[in-house]
Amino acid sequence: MSRPLRLFVLLSSLFTLSSAAQFVSEAGYTLPAEETRIGDLYFAGTMLRIEGRLDGSALAGAQSVSVTGPVTRNLFLAAQNVDVSGTVVGDLVALCATLNVSGRIGGAVRVGAGTVYINGGVGQDVLAGCATLAIGKNSEVRGDIAAGCRSLEIAGTVRGDMKAVANEIVISGSIDGDVDVTVADKLTLTPDARIYGNLRYRSNKKLDIGNPDMVFGNIDHVLLPSPKEIEDMRDMKPRPGTFVTFFLPFTILSILGALVVGFLLVAIWKHVLNEGLARSFAHWGRTVGFGAIGFLIGPMSILVAFALIITIPVGLIAAAAYLVCLYLAKVLAGMFTGRLLFRIFGVHDISLWWAAPVGVVIVFGLCAIPYAGWAIWLASMAVGFGVIAELLGMSRIA
Repeated sequence: MSRPLRLFVLLSSLFTLSSAAQFVSEAGYTLPAEETRIGDLYFAGTMLRIEGRLDGSALAGAQSVSVTGPVTRNLFLAAQNVDVSGTVVGDLVALCATLNVSGRIGGAVRVGAGTVYINGGVGQDVLAGCATLAIGKNSEVRGDIAAGCRSLEIAGTVRGDMKAVANEIVISGSIDGDVDVTVADKLTLTPDARIYGNLRYRSNKKLDIGNPDMVFGNIDHVLLPSPKEIEDMRDMKPRPGTFVTFFLPFTILSILGALVVGFLLVAIWKHVLNEGLARSFAHWGRTVGFGAIGFLIGPMSILVAFALIITIPVGLIAAAAYLVCLYLAKVLAGMFTGRLLFRIFGVHDISLWWAAPVGVVIVFGLCAIPYAGWAIWLASMAVGFGVIAELLGMSRIA
């Protein structure tokens, strides 16, 4: 068959399926028992009854849905109450308050509901999130069961495994596979129960499961922490220290601010800074010495100015200037450090555009280290004030 012909056949089949679908929007609809409907059924209303044969799938939103006839494909239902006593060849997907399955589901059952009763047969898995899930005595689930609910009761036969989280679990039926559950209050195996695989249950206390001899595999109890132990562990959880909560964000912001100031200084006084740093490297002992003296003499001079009442305005101006110098000294110490590092690695003609950011990040980062940072800060002040002294000396010579 040629490609155009195959495409024509495919489109024709899609058109045929879509034209066979029935859209019903009314208060109630019943597919009579003596009728056969070919194609999918889409329903929106109050009550849907499928008593005849539906050769297709049904997608419905209603207050009540009752399926007593055969459905050859799938059921997708959202309703208050769902009752399936007929045969469904495919899957049953439902969102409802109450689901009652007494018929035969050839595929899987996937449901979110308040209460789920399965008293018939399920050909594949059961996946349920509900308040109550009950697998009746005459039911058979050929696949696995995965459930999260408040109450779970297994009275029928499960050919696969069971995994569940529930407050209470009662098993009076037969489970061919493994049982892996997390249970809060109660796990009971009645005398009629049979678990041919392993039983693994998790709880925060040792439970009396009733009849452990009904388990043919191994029984493994995993002790979960109690609510009080969980709360105690939360209290023991390490909390972020003062450095992480306060100093780290402040350090990051101060580094960003210093980088901006450093780039501005380089952009405006690049040549002056290059010469000043060169002189500082040439006479590094003098630089550090004069810087330490300036750093220490500044506060003393300000205190003397405040002590003499007549010179208080001068003291205010000097204090403001000293604070500015404290910040600039740290930035200049970063430039000095950056140049020094590049020289150590054999790069002597590095531009300040590279040396400044590298040194500023290192100096500001090291100064933020708790305790040891104070010593690094004092050393950076000595270097920074020394560079300022060199720059002032150059301006006086000029």
